Amino acid sequence: MFQTYHTLEEATHAQPRVTALLACQNNLMPASWHMPISKSPFRYAVAVREENYTHQLLETHQSFTLNFLPFELYETVNALGKVHGDNSDKLTLSGLTTESKDAQGNVLLSASDFIYECQICDSYKNGDHTIFIADVTAIHINAVQSNEAMLFLGRGRYTTTKKSVTAHKGE
Repeated sequence: MFQTYHTLEEATHAQPRVTALLACQNNLMPASWHMPISKSPFRYAVAVREENYTHQLLETHQSFTLNFLPFELYETVNALGKVHGDNSDKLTLSGLTTESKDAQGNVLLSASDFIYECQICDSYKNGDHTIFIADVTAIHINAVQSNEAMLFLGRGRYTTTKKSVTAHKGE
């Protein structure tokens, strides 16, 4: 019934992950390998390959923003994943506008449903990525949200949530 694989490269399954644009200064990188890791203090982790230009920027600036865009911008996010920030102005190429910048100079994208401002407090190499752990120092919530999170399934495939429910906690 199941087919078994031993590497992610071999496997063909959909692996839904919320996608955001990580901004370090004006550089944008699609990020789907990220997650909250602590509620108090609110901390967030992102995984970035060492050969990515963004990795170098994160080590230098020690901060970033995570811009959670609506599903309708999946083509923009996908296109940015094919461009290298060390030889292209990805912000200009994206056509996205900025609301402003945070105190560290990282862009806040106007189209975002919400944005986390992050200050790196720790990092470590794990496998082929470095895990950057950051304190979330501010949360910006757009007054108008799309309610359609962008999910990356892998191999250039994107989807969104089709149905939303609120489960009630037991008493």
